[in-house]
Amino acid sequence: MENAPTLFPQRDLWGAGPVIFVTVGNATQGFRRLLDAVDRFAGGGLFGDDEVFIQSGNNPGFRPVYCKHEAFVSRDDFNRKIQAAGIVVCHGGATLFEVIKSGKTPVVMPRRKKYGEHIDDHQFELVQALVDEGRVIPCYEPDELPAAIVEARRRMIGPATPTSSQMHRLVADAMAELMGQAREQKT
Repeated sequence: MENAPTLFPQRDLWGAGPVIFVTVGNATQGFRRLLDAVDRFAGGGLFGDDEVFIQSGNNPGFRPVYCKHEAFVSRDDFNRKIQAAGIVVCHGGATLFEVIKSGKTPVVMPRRKKYGEHIDDHQFELVQALVDEGRVIPCYEPDELPAAIVEARRRMIGPATPTSSQMHRLVADAMAELMGQAREQKT
């Protein structure tokens, strides 16, 4: 069966949508700091073979080389992309609440006043508060994106599995408990 097709190709497990969804919302200020970093790191292999789709918002002239993108998507398409994504990267505005509500932990780069991305630093403050609650993975600067993506992938996998010696002990304990219950039922 060397030429048999794969029944469940990995990409199909995520559905029809992208595996990595990046969204910057619809604020009128640009957010090229995040967009350019995502495209640059995609070109460097950070996302592996995973498709990256960027909702680029009000950033005229942004033309990614390594990612698919649209300036804006419909609300339904936006929700589908969040649900289909394994990892969502977003700004620190209202979008992150949509992602959290979907059960995902987003990688969040807040827009900053000092870069002209917003009128104040409320997104930065919000992200810091949500980090303290473990609800987001922060990425304050572009060079932090690789570590944030690694953390997001780690969280997708879930809790660590027991080592083989731990597994043997758990199985032995379960067997002993079952045998004890069986003896009690016979008496």
